[in-house]
Amino acid sequence: MRCRILVLCAFICLFVILTEARQRKVNHSADRRSLAVRSGQRNQRSSARHGAGLAARSTNQRKRRLNAAKRSRRRRNLARKSNRKIKAKTESVVRSGSSYATLPLDFQQNFVRTTDNLRSEKAFLANRYGFSFAKTSGTATLKNTANMEYTCKMNIGTPKQKFTVLPDTGSSNIWVPGPHCRSKACKKHKQYHPAKSSTYVKNGKSFAITYGSGSVAGVLAKDTVRIAGLVVTNQTFAMTTKEPGTTFVTSNFDGILGLGYRSIAVDNVKTLVENMCSEDVITSCKFAICMKGGGSSSRGGALIFGSSNTSAYSGSHSYTYTPVTKKGYWQFTLQDIYVGGTKVSGSVQAIVDSGTSLITAPTAIYKKINKVIGCTATSSGECWMKCSKKIPDFTFVIAGKKFVVKGNKMKLKVRTNRGKTVCISAVSEVPDEPVILGDAFIRHFCTEFDLANNRIGFAATTYAT
Repeated sequence: MRCRILVLCAFICLFVILTEARQRKVNHSADRRSLAVRSGQRNQRSSARHGAGLAARSTNQRKRRLNAAKRSRRRRNLARKSNRKIKAKTESVVRSGSSYATLPLDFQQNFVRTTDNLRSEKAFLANRYGFSFAKTSGTATLKNTANMEYTCKMNIGTPKQKFTVLPDTGSSNIWVPGPHCRSKACKKHKQYHPAKSSTYVKNGKSFAITYGSGSVAGVLAKDTVRIAGLVVTNQTFAMTTKEPGTTFVTSNFDGILGLGYRSIAVDNVKTLVENMCSEDVITSCKFAICMKGGGSSSRGGALIFGSSNTSAYSGSHSYTYTPVTKKGYWQFTLQDIYVGGTKVSGSVQAIVDSGTSLITAPTAIYKKINKVIGCTATSSGECWMKCSKKIPDFTFVIAGKKFVVKGNKMKLKVRTNRGKTVCISAVSEVPDEPVILGDAFIRHFCTEFDLANNRIGFAATTYAT
């Protein structure tokens, strides 16, 4: 009986042990499944976070690309609007029949040239026309070369960058100081900044013009040029990178507005007036210069594009025309020159040059003029006299018509280096032709430069000069 009880107890214990083992196995499997589930959930959460991060970065990149595209479109739209405005302005000028404009010339008040001014102007002319003046001891220390009397305003770029320029019929390029010019002359004047213009177009071709004390060097560029309310798009001009010496340091202008023929343009650049004609900015392919001024007056006449209606300056005086004999400079045949009743010259070639205040004459003509007016010639090619001296009138015969300049207007006041004011003849000596007719002549006659018909017109002015 006792044995049976022991066997039964053993079976019960074995059953309990087996049951507990089986339960532990079940629990262990459940734990593993739970762990796997939790691990999967963690992985899912991590993947979700990683995916969300990638999505956010992708969204940000798309936003940046969209913003960049918007900015680019905005810039293009602004440029298109600017071009449309320029085109509309130009077209409105043509459609309205007002396809010409008048630009005031500014006159340097109470201008009195110095001997350095005088000799520097002669150095300019010598380099420009390839002749030499008599040598002078002042040549090596010339200063204030470009202190000319007449200037005008011009704008370049979008928005406008404003410049004061010298209107020069003796050259054909436009140039202004560039952003990289470190010369003293550039630092003292307004400089063009291409980065500030939405209409700037890079060219990069080198540019150089030789003057009395060195070469003005730079690079070519294109931009919109505005002058007298007229607009020319893609005008080629030069940004200077070097303006050596003292040539332009004290000039009263920032740059040059060349108004000659394209054939004398450096790098064969198309001129401003030529572009005005080809773009129909002006319907009459011509321009005119009427100069006046003196004393304390600051207005020196006008530069008129697209018209020869200069009645405000020439009154009822009509134009006398003569053909251009050589396209390049504004060159023509000057038939005769008289001083008083004495003929001092027969037919010679002459050039109208608004870039100088002087008149030049070949040696033989110069000596005859000096003999008649009774001035004292110097070794430097000038003829000096007392400012109180009366001299005869000068008569220039062009296309059969006599153009008279009063004798007292053919004297120029000059201040010497010692501070003394004296007078010289407006005519300076050069070895040979052509005769150069600068501001001393132009001031008395409105002058029309007609590119369409290759002719020059002169009409007497009606105001005091």
